[in-house]
Amino acid sequence: MHWIRPLLLTLQLMGLSVLVAAGIGITLAFLISLVPRHRRVGRAVVGYCLISLVACIATPMILHAAAWEATAGKFGWLTFSQTASRTYTGLAGRYGGLVACVWIHGLSGAALVSLATWFGTSRIPPQVIDQSRLDGGPIWTWWRIRLPIAAPWVVTGLLATAILAATEMTVVDLYGVRTLADEFYLFHAVQPSITSIMIVLVLPCVLAIGIIATVAVSRRRRLDVQLLEQNRSADDATEPLGMIAHLAASAAVVLATMMFAFPLGGLLVKIGHQITVSADPEPTFSVGWSLRQAIGLLASAPQEFSREYFWTAVLATLTAAVCVPLAWVIASTTRQRPRLRRTVDLVSLLLFLIPGPVVGLTVVRFFTLSMPGLQTLYHQTLLPTVVALLARAVPVAYWILRAGYAGIDRSILDSAKLDLAWIGRVWSIERPLLAKPLAIAAVATAVMASGDVPATLPVLPPGVVTVGTRLFALLHSGARNQEAALAFWYVGSIIVLAIVCSRRWKRSA
Repeated sequence: MHWIRPLLLTLQLMGLSVLVAAGIGITLAFLISLVPRHRRVGRAVVGYCLISLVACIATPMILHAAAWEATAGKFGWLTFSQTASRTYTGLAGRYGGLVACVWIHGLSGAALVSLATWFGTSRIPPQVIDQSRLDGGPIWTWWRIRLPIAAPWVVTGLLATAILAATEMTVVDLYGVRTLADEFYLFHAVQPSITSIMIVLVLPCVLAIGIIATVAVSRRRRLDVQLLEQNRSADDATEPLGMIAHLAASAAVVLATMMFAFPLGGLLVKIGHQITVSADPEPTFSVGWSLRQAIGLLASAPQEFSREYFWTAVLATLTAAVCVPLAWVIASTTRQRPRLRRTVDLVSLLLFLIPGPVVGLTVVRFFTLSMPGLQTLYHQTLLPTVVALLARAVPVAYWILRAGYAGIDRSILDSAKLDLAWIGRVWSIERPLLAKPLAIAAVATAVMASGDVPATLPVLPPGVVTVGTRLFALLHSGARNQEAALAFWYVGSIIVLAIVCSRRWKRSA
């Protein structure tokens, strides 16, 4: 019975996060569809939104928590206070507990839902869209035709949001919301039982069934273009009016800014945030911002937190170096074996759904077995940490490369069999064709490994600390200037990667 309350909190967090993600994500994708692409301003707006969405998805959850804690937390600049009690009674004064968890998971999920919806509604054949506009304008067409066709993509994004809310424990532990994953991390990680492990895996398994069902439905979904009405209605298939396009572009910029640029700006404001308390003649305080303090903290952060940045980069590089070749071999091997590919798809999905504390605990138990060398590897090397990070990094790289193989003409790969063996084909033929997917997979796995706090906490060797684990330890007492500077440079690197990835995406498109 002691699992009932964590289960209800987990379900509540999942449901509210999905509602926030659906409301913001679908709305943003719709607004982007109304922005005209033939103008330079429109292309700039779409590019800004794309960079914001990719950066928001790539940013680890602990970084989202740090950014919003620096903005609206108990030490955030919106609270106008540097004490534990909030003096501001606005929205920032209510930021905490379940509200904060839902907000962080909802915005992160909104980026995923928006990108999935955008992609799903954009890949519809043009002839389908043209015939659908016989019955209405672009707004009617998007909501009545394009969005229902893209429903599998939308549902997959919403399910991914629910999965992250059910399995991620850093944010809920930070705000004291005892979900199943956090309950397992706090009370059952040392001496887990079969019951505790099975209970913490129930929701991910249920959601895995939902994702598999969604994929199956999407594969069998067919659209009969002839069923669309042939009578042209009063609303022509015209582009949105100028006023509508301007309003849509402005609203899209506002939503994209709220999802990423605003919390990033909150980190910068927090770095230079100053509170001056005066007790003469009455206790008063004044709020200000110091450019000199902000520059000084930003300049000193790389040296002050050099160990955190170094180990984060090392772990990200090692994980990507191990993960990408492994995922590449798996994707290449299963390309022409449909049964094996379906099995690998299922295993990779289930592996990704296992909560981080369970993965870390399993790795710890393995490397503490009474076998020669395992204890040394556990205490003196990064091998256990890399193994724990592979649980989610390999499935991500595998699906990216699997999509890359799907975009290659099958006749090219079949023709290569006549002259080269498997290793020769992989290196000489497939490697040049998969250059961009390989690069994207390396970046994605490196970013994921650098911020996967739940999996790394139990297995980091003594003396090794990453940016994520340092923030996780410091944020329990609130975000201060130093923590904001630590997070700022990390988020800045994510922005650079997002810009590079978005440009590659646009060139590929």
